[in-house]
Amino acid sequence: MVLSKVVASLPTSEFPLEIPRCQNRNFSYTNKLAFIMKKFLFILIFTSSFVNGQDFKELYTEKLKGSWEVYESESFSKTIDKKTDSLYRAVNGKGYIETLIDNQKKSVTERAKKLKEIIELFNIKLTELDSLAIIEQKSLLNSPPMDFTKKGAILTKDSIYGFTYNPEIENGKIKKINYFKDSENSTMNQAKQVIGNLILKGKINYLDTIAKVESDMFAGPLKELSPETEIEIILYNKSSAQKLRVIFLHETFIQIINHQKK
Repeated sequence: MVLSKVVASLPTSEFPLEIPRCQNRNFSYTNKLAFIMKKFLFILIFTSSFVNGQDFKELYTEKLKGSWEVYESESFSKTIDKKTDSLYRAVNGKGYIETLIDNQKKSVTERAKKLKEIIELFNIKLTELDSLAIIEQKSLLNSPPMDFTKKGAILTKDSIYGFTYNPEIENGKIKKINYFKDSENSTMNQAKQVIGNLILKGKINYLDTIAKVESDMFAGPLKELSPETEIEIILYNKSSAQKLRVIFLHETFIQIINHQKK
């Protein structure tokens, strides 16, 4: 916007000494205003980033609170031996159930914090997106050598951001990678491609179906199948009543699909 310059004409005999003082005062005022505006802009950016991260942390924590609430139920309490609970209380100062609840809360809280860090690393503004998806895989193998490396990708409408980190190395420093390029084996490669394509094509319900089929097969004909990798899929949709959904799959769903084709 261009502001037109308005000039007031006053007799020179009036306020002869005010002209320089007025200029000095305007110069000082302009500097102070610029300083205030810079501080305001910094606070606005910081607040926006904080709210962006906090919103996702709260959504994720709220979504997974059922993972510790299950331990609070009366039905679960009845399955715990009272002697075991008393022993835990004597050694740790809190019972077995309390220990399970606290550990799960801590796990979810740390996970939510790490997801916030990953989102901020790529300067993704959740408030500016209608939806996004996060894929993250981790090893389930318990035999040495243990591999705690986690890797995955954030998928938005226009971009894919790959990442990896190891909680046990460099304080869990997050590094950028091409997630869909390299895979541990052909099965994992197929699993990533299927999940990525379904997300990008908006066929999210297919993931729910795959998860259900996989669960049924693990409980039935393929109960001896042992997954090596867990894949967590986090789906965010701003306009949905259920803004955040979390689906867990394993690379073995590819073997299950192939098994059903036979």
